[in-house]
Amino acid sequence: MLQRNLIRILLLTILLATAGCSTTPSLDEPEGNQPSMIYGHIDMEDAPCKLGWVTMKQMRPKTDKPYYNFWIDEGTFFRINVPPGTYKFDEFGGAPRFGNTIYTFSFPDQGKGEMDRQIKRQGLYYVGSYKYKKIKTRFWQQGKFDLEKTKGPSEKEILQKILPYAKHPFWIKKINERLKQLGA
Repeated sequence: MLQRNLIRILLLTILLATAGCSTTPSLDEPEGNQPSMIYGHIDMEDAPCKLGWVTMKQMRPKTDKPYYNFWIDEGTFFRINVPPGTYKFDEFGGAPRFGNTIYTFSFPDQGKGEMDRQIKRQGLYYVGSYKYKKIKTRFWQQGKFDLEKTKGPSEKEILQKILPYAKHPFWIKKINERLKQLGA
């Protein structure tokens, strides 16, 4: 029985660890009449895991499917076809290279966070670059973290990293227009 449970945990860990890698990100056909892209970066060098997922929740207007998952590429996260609305980042996390622990880090439930966005019209929305920082706590206290804003990678570097995934002329044009604005 114990061996069977250990095998299940191992298989679940492998599945979760590779979930972000199982599909190749692709900026395909735009959906809706005002599709937008949200993107940013989290440096997880000091975290107990690499970045495996990021989720955000649509707060307004209310919807049956409020959660959005992001594609991940070595700390860079991006999501296309985000409709107009108010969004709050929910959580991020991942799995270590070895072991069966799954780490989940939650954003605060209340208030507007620095990454949270209100999308009023079609566009590209950069939420910033951050570095995971562990906050020292006492032995018996629950672990704490903070996301410290960083200068790099820059918005330009992130868009250059995302551009090869753009398969549809709409996204290629939007990304290239923004790169031109940024001086690329």
